[in-house]
Amino acid sequence: MDYETWFSNELFRLQDRIDYFFSDILILETALVHSSFAHEKGKKEHNERLEFLGDAVLELGVSRFLFSAFPQFDEGMLTRARSAIVCAGSLSEWADHLGLCDLLRTGRGIERWEVRRSSLCSDAAEALFGAVFADGGITASAGLIEKYLDFHFSLHPVKGQESDPKSSLQILAQERNLGIPVYEVISVSGPSHEPRFLVQVTVGGSITGTGEGKSRKSAEFTAAGRAYAMLLEEGG
Repeated sequence: MDYETWFSNELFRLQDRIDYFFSDILILETALVHSSFAHEKGKKEHNERLEFLGDAVLELGVSRFLFSAFPQFDEGMLTRARSAIVCAGSLSEWADHLGLCDLLRTGRGIERWEVRRSSLCSDAAEALFGAVFADGGITASAGLIEKYLDFHFSLHPVKGQESDPKSSLQILAQERNLGIPVYEVISVSGPSHEPRFLVQVTVGGSITGTGEGKSRKSAEFTAAGRAYAMLLEEGG
């Protein structure tokens, strides 16, 4: 199999992995072109502009998630939590998981091992966020950010309160002998392509938090964050 055929097949698999298929595949291809490759081939387009856009999109999406899911966090805690999620190390892990490191096109002077040891993988991840936003808008990028958050929390579970709120709530509930939190979808509204889920969480037999989100999981996270804050306040 020649390289171009392999690359085309891998682009399809990448879109399947992120559950988003581009209307303009050239945007995705540009996200996977490093400036060294573009300069070598005499091309103008590379991924730095998409990286710039993706950095902003990711910061906004993560900030919005943390603000809703952790109402007990002050500004400093929110900033530290966001920094841990959007740092180069976390993004590189995700890029490797998606296969971006192997798909990134670089100049001949950059070895594949250098790609993995440098910031190029994390830069490609940011460019991917930018590409999805440029192609599909805020709804599409929000879906991708949610997938990234799920991946991040699966590798970096509870570390103090700067972890996923469902885990934090479960630990606190068990510490207080309240049993396992129970989540229930109360309603689903909006069009099929952009639903809104309303979820409530019951801890110790009482409804302690509700949350709304574009997916059941994000709504559960918001509900868990509010329940966690309420239990802390009651404990105080």
